[in-house]
Amino acid sequence: MSEFFQHYPQISYDVTGAKPAKFKTAINAMVRVKLKNIVVNSVVRYFPYSIPEAERPDITSFKIYGDVKYTWLIFLINDIHDPIYDWPLGSREFVTFIKSKYGSITVAKNNIHHYEQILRDRVEASGTMDAIPQAKIEVDLTTYNALGSEKRNVVYNFNWEVDRNEAKRDIKLVDPIYAGSIFSEMSEKLQ
Repeated sequence: MSEFFQHYPQISYDVTGAKPAKFKTAINAMVRVKLKNIVVNSVVRYFPYSIPEAERPDITSFKIYGDVKYTWLIFLINDIHDPIYDWPLGSREFVTFIKSKYGSITVAKNNIHHYEQILRDRVEASGTMDAIPQAKIEVDLTTYNALGSEKRNVVYNFNWEVDRNEAKRDIKLVDPIYAGSIFSEMSEKLQ
């Protein structure tokens, strides 16, 4: 990734915010927004990718593009700002995260995150139609208590965190035949 960032403009940044000012040279990361607009508007061939358990972003980059220097492209296309918590956590890291956030797995599994009303049950796939997922909305406790048992659902903290983590697995990737030219074009635009 550092190979790409060598092309970013550098700025003097006051690291203390006090007098006397103490400046350090930093990479202007605000250029990211401009880059995203250029890449997203110019790339037409993406493909879906599901991140396997415990696969790091650099491994995905190497596996798909043959080089770790394209990790930035994966982050850019998928609006990943935090490479740790915007990427799906592996099982061990997930357990550590849950324990640090909730105190224990048991607490996370027993404390309610929110209540839901089921608007439509899941419709299974048939020979002519894909499955239609269950439709739910978040409701307050009073609304939840007024619903019939078949139309209500409780979401516990643990399940909510699992669903959030799993949702991060499905990303989109730029077709590998375009990655090199995107890298070159972005490097030129930043100089």
